[in-house]
Amino acid sequence: MSDESKEIINVNQKFYRALDNGNIELMEDVWLKDEYSKCVHPGWPMLVGWEAIKQSWINIFNSGGPSRIEISNINSEVSGNVGWITCIEQITHRIGEQYQIGLAQTTNIFELHGSKWLMVLHHASPVPFRLTDVPDEKLQ
Repeated sequence: MSDESKEIINVNQKFYRALDNGNIELMEDVWLKDEYSKCVHPGWPMLVGWEAIKQSWINIFNSGGPSRIEISNINSEVSGNVGWITCIEQITHRIGEQYQIGLAQTTNIFELHGSKWLMVLHHASPVPFRLTDVPDEKLQ
């Protein structure tokens, strides 16, 4: 694995720590604050520009956000000053005393700015699955 791949994997992990902890400051550190940055949350229309993206994260965090998010099937690629990661997100939401689990196929794209890799696109699309496809230990 190249050093660049390791670097974008580290930034990607930082993104998911920010998401897991509802930490907007950490989230801000990951993103390129530019008008061409884009974000698609599962089931949402595309958000364009850092200000719209930032407000969406604030809204998600203020509403409680996911109870837990785990990623798997992580693949990374780098070409020049652009790197991307594809993964599967398992998103757990607590609603009252019950938990709901959703899956999203995700692509995160990063650009190298100076010596720092910054996210320019987060695109997460829902993956439909039957409840019987989720192992019992994942439902608790």
